[in-house]
Amino acid sequence: MLSKMTHRRRTLCSTQVVALLGLVAAVTACGGASHEVGKTPQAPQRIDASNVIIGTRVEGTSKELKARGERALLAQSWQEAVDAFEALVAGDPEAANDPQVIYDLALAYEGLGDREKARARYRDVVRRFPNDPNARAALAREVSLDAYVEDWAALGEVGEQILARKDIEVADRMLGLGARALARITAGDEVGASRDVNLGLDLVEETRFGATGRLPVAVAMLKYAQGEIRKARSEKIVLVPPPPDFVHQLEMRCQLLLDAQSSYADAIRSVDLHWAAMSGYRVGEMYRTLHQHLMMIPPTDKAKTESDKQLFYGIMHVRYRALLEKGIEMMKRTLALGERTGIASDWMKRAESAKAEMDRALEEEKATIKRFPFTEETLEKTLEIMKRKAADDAAKATGGDSTKKR
Repeated sequence: MLSKMTHRRRTLCSTQVVALLGLVAAVTACGGASHEVGKTPQAPQRIDASNVIIGTRVEGTSKELKARGERALLAQSWQEAVDAFEALVAGDPEAANDPQVIYDLALAYEGLGDREKARARYRDVVRRFPNDPNARAALAREVSLDAYVEDWAALGEVGEQILARKDIEVADRMLGLGARALARITAGDEVGASRDVNLGLDLVEETRFGATGRLPVAVAMLKYAQGEIRKARSEKIVLVPPPPDFVHQLEMRCQLLLDAQSSYADAIRSVDLHWAAMSGYRVGEMYRTLHQHLMMIPPTDKAKTESDKQLFYGIMHVRYRALLEKGIEMMKRTLALGERTGIASDWMKRAESAKAEMDRALEEEKATIKRFPFTEETLEKTLEIMKRKAADDAAKATGGDSTKKR
């Protein structure tokens, strides 16, 4: 019995050895380690078996995730695009060094409304791949985001980067000049800002860029910056206390206000409605500020009695109430734009707050006058008499006839 079992084991061992040798020979032949003399050995074939990337919300191969992200971008499914590209960048080192993938991820974050993450990705493209075509596009996108979050220093830096590039076109140069001008006027550099705006608007005039229809962002930014410069110049004219040439100074301030309003009105036509919201608010704010300053003017020395002071206040209210009403109307238009287009920004909140403040100021002024011993009708008649007398005095001073002017 024992001898039979020993024989069987030897037989099994012999069989296993033979099988093993056969397997080794087969593997050697397939791997090319053994070949016929005179023949070139065949290189081993590479089998493409992409690894599956498993993200927090998505999974798939690199190719699948990239395609999914691109489809989501086209469909404006921003969260889906963010999930796909984030998983791709995290799981594929090659994708993490692809400027197109990073740029697309920035677009997805911008569409999602996460502007800080979008800015970080755009800056990553510019920093790591300065010579890639996506870098130029990333700078242009960051301009809008910097303006949106009111990071004026960053806006100026991006403007400088754009202007320093050798691959920019005319539209890029306009954008860079507008960005730098806006940063400069915000920092109080009126001279530098004016120089940039003038250079930019000269290019607009030469190329007729945005001459018809809604304005491109580059032109809207230049117009908005021009409005900011004119607004700053207007509000530099001090009316309190009244200067000796008060009437002349007031006329100058009003003219600059109208000039600024013209610039802002152009910016309102921007394809980017954020510039429209900013511009509409600025116009309303200018009228509110001018009204506030005028109503701060104290009564003249001729107003000796309390009745005289009340009359002075009432006349000032009737004369300049239109400024406050104009400011309220501009805030209404800005808020209506937000409701119509769905813009929800800090500028809309400011417009709403400013309108409420102006509404209260107007009602308070009317309530104050109601307590006076005269009506608004009386004030209006008094004001008309004063205007005629002033016109007569001016006509006498120049040797003219005031009746011709009336």
